[in-house]
Amino acid sequence: MPEPMSALHDVNVIAHYFPQFHAIPENDEWWGKGFTDWVNVRKAKPHYREHFQPRIPLDNRYYDQSQIETLTWQIDLAKSHNIAGFCHYHYWFDGKQLLNTPTDLVMANRELDLPFCLAWANETWSRRWDGQDHHILQEQTHIPEKTRWAAHFEYLFKAWSDDRAIKVDGKPIFLIYRAHRIAQINEMFDYWRELAHQRGLPGIYLVSMKQYEFPMPEIIPLFDATVQFQPFEAVYSPDYPGDKGLEQSRWLQPLRMLPEPIIEWLRALRGNLLASLTFYDYETVWQQILKVEREAGIPCFPGAFVDWDNTARYGKRARIFKGASPERFAHYFKQLVNVTASRPAPEQLIFVNAWNEWAEGTYLEPDIKFGYRYLEAVRDVMAEHRATCNSAL
Repeated sequence: MPEPMSALHDVNVIAHYFPQFHAIPENDEWWGKGFTDWVNVRKAKPHYREHFQPRIPLDNRYYDQSQIETLTWQIDLAKSHNIAGFCHYHYWFDGKQLLNTPTDLVMANRELDLPFCLAWANETWSRRWDGQDHHILQEQTHIPEKTRWAAHFEYLFKAWSDDRAIKVDGKPIFLIYRAHRIAQINEMFDYWRELAHQRGLPGIYLVSMKQYEFPMPEIIPLFDATVQFQPFEAVYSPDYPGDKGLEQSRWLQPLRMLPEPIIEWLRALRGNLLASLTFYDYETVWQQILKVEREAGIPCFPGAFVDWDNTARYGKRARIFKGASPERFAHYFKQLVNVTASRPAPEQLIFVNAWNEWAEGTYLEPDIKFGYRYLEAVRDVMAEHRATCNSAL
């Protein structure tokens, strides 16, 4: 077994882990028999000269996450490239759970010995990928009932009580996306903490995923920390160069408080009116990441990203970050590691987006264009950092 994450010191890298590379009955019904994200990845088409699409895994490794051999390969690869843990996306809809097979396999198999945490991907599922945002597939309702909170806790506790769980001061880390949408969130957190203490945990280390400015700043004190979810934490910053970040932050921000069905309808309208590619400069975004300020009065985990091109999902409505390469990634990632090393504990975990978001174009796993070079960049930057730290002792 690796050293427990709670016992590790200095900078460590946690990669977001996406679990939609195995078939589930719901996706069979919604998208067709045998659907996984590989379907979108395979059918992607380039939109201009030298557009890197489709993204093809090295050795045509279109893996199946319901197979333990896949997780063994991924974990061995991560460990050999200085990835300290995976942050598994967790899909929970008031008692209904989706895409949980990879996480369940990890919890059931002790030999899969990479530390892990969970991130609640807390949003409604729609047919957004094909422009039908208003067509709801699985709604996130947040019914504020203790029986529902207790059922959710029971599943989470299996992960939190695992000795591979990533912890801060003995408390398991739990990330939540779009936390402002949770009804009676304060009461839910209090109830979960009560249950955690009854089960022998010292608490829960609750982390809000920050992708844009918080619509409800008053919820920040309910959390133990935030995490910068890149690259759009940087792009949506009010001082992002150009008008994209300013537009998102100033004009669209109030709309995030509307009921979710209305938001989905507005997204569909926007997609139909603005059906064109949106480009961002990779280096400009990384420079913004390096100057993004921490939340006042609360610990903040820094975030990184590998690349971004979601053509596989959105076609001509894709967002594309131009200029990505393993060398540029290594250059900026090294700076982020150095900045992170100066932060107080426990803020020395870097959350990288992502290990395997192939349809979003952000992944560390090897592909036919760059091979293992993004992984090697992480390995080498972290090895150099640790060698420097050791020589200073």
